[in-house]
Amino acid sequence: MENKIIDKFLKFIEMDVSPTIKKDFTWLRKTLTKDLEKLTKTKKQSKKKK
Repeated sequence: MENKIIDKFLKFIEMDVSPTIKKDFTWLRKTLTKDLEKLTKTKKQSKKKK
């Protein structure tokens, strides 16, 4: 009986929770990448001015 409950819970996580988390991580990855690119670009420009 415990296995059925655990299986149902795991299926729930796989079907409902996992896609949402993947979307959040995708968004976070894109945002971090953009921010890091901006930081590195500004640093390169400031070095050229010196």
